[in-house]
Amino acid sequence: MKMTRLATDLILIVLLVAVPLTSAWATTRTEAEEAIAEAEAMHEKALAAGAEDSQAQDMIDEAKSLLPSRQYTKARMISQWAVRQSEFAIKVAEGDATVEEDKQAQAESLIAAAEEAREKAASVGGEWRDTAKMIKSARTLAGAGEFDEAIKAAAAAKFQAERGYEQAMEEKGAGFPDFMREAIQE
Repeated sequence: MKMTRLATDLILIVLLVAVPLTSAWATTRTEAEEAIAEAEAMHEKALAAGAEDSQAQDMIDEAKSLLPSRQYTKARMISQWAVRQSEFAIKVAEGDATVEEDKQAQAESLIAAAEEAREKAASVGGEWRDTAKMIKSARTLAGAGEFDEAIKAAAAAKFQAERGYEQAMEEKGAGFPDFMREAIQE
C-alpha cells in the first residue's frame, strides 16, 4: 500500500513538472507569423537584388497554409528555410557566393534519380512514407546552396525508394502464412 502511494505521488510530481515544460517547446502562432514575415522580407530583398527565387516563395506559401491547421513549428521551420534560400540567392546574385557547378550538378542528378526511383516504387505500391519528404528536403538544401547536405538527403531518399520497390516486389503475391491459415481454421 505504501509503495503504491509513493509511486502515485512520484507520477503526479513528474506530470506537474513535465506538462508545463512541454508548452515551452511549442512554437506559438505569433512566432510562426514573425518567421513568415521575416521570410517575406528577405524574399522581397532578394527580388530587389535581382535574385528571383520561386522556391522561396513556394516555401512561404506553404508556411502560410499551415497556420490554419495550427502547425506553427513546421511553419516556422519552413519559413527559416525560405530565409536561407533567399539569402543564398542574394549572395549568388551579388557575387559573394559561387555555385559549385560539379556539386550542384551532382545534387540535381541524384535528386532526379531519387525521384525516378520513388516513382518506380510508387508504381508497384512500394513507396515508403518519408521518401517524398526527403526528396523535397534535398531540393530545398540544393536551392540554398548546401550541396553536400542535398547530396546526402537525395542519396538517402534514393536508397529508401529502391528498398521500397524491392520490398513490394518480394511481397508481390504474398498471402497469409500457413500458421495464420491454421489459426483461422481452428
